[in-house]
Amino acid sequence: MPLPPSLAVKLLKKLLRHDLSEEVLGDLEEKFYATADKKSARRAKLNYWYQAMNYLRPFAIRKSRLKNSNNKAMLQHYIKISWRSISRHKVFSSIKIGGFAIGIAACLLIALFIRHELSYDSFYKNQDSIYRLTNQWTEGGEVGRWTNLQGPLKTVIEENVPEVKHVARTVQWSWGNAGSNLVRTADSQFNIDEEGFIYADPELLRILEVDMVFGSKERALDEPNSLVISRTMADKYFPNENPVGKQLVLNDDPETTYTVGGVMKDFPANSHLQANFILTLFGRKAGPGTSGWCCTNYVFYTSLNAGSSKLAVEQKLLDVRNTYVMDQLKTAGKTGLEEMEKHHGYYLQPVADVYLNTAAVSDDIAHGNYDLVWIFGIIAGIILLLACVNFVNLSTARSVQRAKEVGLRKVVGSVRSNLIAQYLSESVVFCTLAILAALVVATLALPFFNTLAGKSLSMPWLSWWFLPSLTAVALIVGLLSGLYPALYLSKFSPVAVLRGTMTTGEKGSFMRSGMVIFQFAVTVVLIIGAIVTQQQFRLIMNKSLGYNKDQVINIQGLNTLDSAKKASLKQELINLPEVKSATLSDFMPVAGSAIHNRTYWLAEERLIDDGFEAARWTVDEDYISTFGMTLVEGEFFSGIASDQKNIVVNENMAKQLGVENPVGAELIDMFDQKYRVIGVVKDFYFESVLGTVDPLAMVYGAGNGVLSVSVQPSEMNRTLQALNTVWEGFVPNQSFRYTFLDQRFEEMYDSLTRARTLFMIFALLSIVIACLGLFALSAFMAERRSKEVSIRKILGASVSGIFTLLALDFMRLVIAAVLLAIPIGWLLMDEFLGDVKNRVDLSWYLFAGAGFTAIIIALATISFEALRAALVNPVEKLRSE
Repeated sequence: MPLPPSLAVKLLKKLLRHDLSEEVLGDLEEKFYATADKKSARRAKLNYWYQAMNYLRPFAIRKSRLKNSNNKAMLQHYIKISWRSISRHKVFSSIKIGGFAIGIAACLLIALFIRHELSYDSFYKNQDSIYRLTNQWTEGGEVGRWTNLQGPLKTVIEENVPEVKHVARTVQWSWGNAGSNLVRTADSQFNIDEEGFIYADPELLRILEVDMVFGSKERALDEPNSLVISRTMADKYFPNENPVGKQLVLNDDPETTYTVGGVMKDFPANSHLQANFILTLFGRKAGPGTSGWCCTNYVFYTSLNAGSSKLAVEQKLLDVRNTYVMDQLKTAGKTGLEEMEKHHGYYLQPVADVYLNTAAVSDDIAHGNYDLVWIFGIIAGIILLLACVNFVNLSTARSVQRAKEVGLRKVVGSVRSNLIAQYLSESVVFCTLAILAALVVATLALPFFNTLAGKSLSMPWLSWWFLPSLTAVALIVGLLSGLYPALYLSKFSPVAVLRGTMTTGEKGSFMRSGMVIFQFAVTVVLIIGAIVTQQQFRLIMNKSLGYNKDQVINIQGLNTLDSAKKASLKQELINLPEVKSATLSDFMPVAGSAIHNRTYWLAEERLIDDGFEAARWTVDEDYISTFGMTLVEGEFFSGIASDQKNIVVNENMAKQLGVENPVGAELIDMFDQKYRVIGVVKDFYFESVLGTVDPLAMVYGAGNGVLSVSVQPSEMNRTLQALNTVWEGFVPNQSFRYTFLDQRFEEMYDSLTRARTLFMIFALLSIVIACLGLFALSAFMAERRSKEVSIRKILGASVSGIFTLLALDFMRLVIAAVLLAIPIGWLLMDEFLGDVKNRVDLSWYLFAGAGFTAIIIALATISFEALRAALVNPVEKLRSE
């Protein structure tokens, strides 16, 4: 005998109204058997399903047991109860909300920072087609990449690689007028120093999709001595007018003026390339734009045609190198071509990767630190996690006070799901209040954070995603952090609670202890990070550099003076009683100075050896005396020794020469210029102290734009006034501009300084959060054990004994956290310092200091409540019981 389809029957029983269910099921069953007798069982089942679906209409569907109005009322009730709980326990609630707010504020600020760092160069329309062309050297499983390429390679690529749509050379380092210049309009006499000059081919404007305000990107740089200026510079020099066709004079040289070919919008703050002036490389007769296959002076940018493969273009570039470039390099006298053919290639670096530089390309621009970005993100997440742990810990700790509430609610009919919903709602309310407080804290802290991070971040109040994201955070963090307390509190047995036979809170003590250990372990690790970075910074600042960076002033802006006036200015300054020595050189042992490199050989090995690369500095006879460097062999430039065919090398370059007595050795460079070594200067750090000292060659000559002055250790304002007076006598139409060498030295380690400060701030935040939780827990435990403490005092226990009793449980946890954190901190700091040459020793006292600091802070935190409990009158407590 066939039966009606069971699934359809269950569906109707589940969904139909109670007053219709029995009648409908009876009618359908009667029709089912009638159809089965007349036709077939299959036809009867299909008809049954058809009739069942017809009954699933709004009028027949069973209504929910809780109507919307009841849900709304229940939600309002939960919120009201949450607010009453907050108001009744103000200190306890303030600690919970305050801890949450600190964690969320830290996360919010660092999220803005990470978002900004990851947004660099991500605004191009043809994002996937724009690349920076770099060299690549692969040998022994290791890959090295660097940017600078030969100038004629541009034409070779254009003629032989059809997949490349545009290619442009740029000069971004100090060469010619790249870097900084003195600027004035053709009808002005006053020069203003400006930064942000680069050279570029006209195609760069199209590759980087530069938006123009005046002029067109196709024609703005297609005339010799033309330039494009930013909108900010246009408003400064040509306010309220179209400057296209106007003239600018650089370095007070009216014979070589530059014509404004266009005005571009300012480069976005999140662009790796920043320039206020772009000078054309088109049609140049000397300097940038004219070097051949001998020299690698240019950074190349390319854009590919739609659909072109990056890997295919790289392979085609390699083929062009083998069939054409090698011949040109051989003709130019390049050696080591066999090794180059084995190991050298080309790599197209996506433009969005340039700033964070995950491909580790060596170049001369400022980069973000990809690892540091994610380290900060992880730390911010940990701080938020600490805040959530605080919330969970404090919520479960208060289970004693809330046990009777849970029991009574269950007795009057609340089911566990209702209790869970109530406590989750309470958690979301706490988190919402914490987010509102965090917004206030983050807004107030943002200017300081911008100073610290070197950014100009702002709260994205008007962004469509901001408020919805905060709402989602309030819900997600509130639900996740409140889930365990809700499950824990809602499972209490009402009978055991109301009889007083249930000891709540004891079962959660193990978890609370684990959370306290986790909080202080993280705190100790961050304290270790702060101490190690502070020690590393101190090591660098106090490192013997091989030169004197103190009391040295760099006077800038000499570009407008001829050689005779520069020499006269130098002599006038030396005659001042405040000045010990002065030197004319653009090359200084700090970042941002002029950079020139050449390849050198011993003269007899020019044709049989690959040679080695060394920095090449042009200095005058007073250079080493001004900077306090030491000559270890031979002589420095003076008198006949100032002949430009003489050269002074540092100790590292003397070792590279491989001769027993370098003084008198004959050298030759890549341009076949010959030199005789007349002296050896003691090695000094002219790049980062975190690395090694590279080879350095010094030749005789005067600087173009910088005069360095070593001054007496006297009152600095008076010294600067004396220097300014002399300056105005030589250059009345140009402001006196200077920098201190020691400040520029500190700027070289800006990232380390920021890391040090951020570690300290994060350590402080974690200490505050951990101590807030520990303070609340100690207060709770002191209150909970007040009867025990009173009985002990009546029986003769001393105040110190009571204090030790209450403090010992927490101190055990803190000591366990210290023991856990020390090996973790050592591993993290060892990885953080990496293969830095001059790194701080990770000695035991650094970790002992961090652990001792955490123990002292924890002891101070719990002392207040422990002492108050130990000093209270026991009669009062027992009477209140």
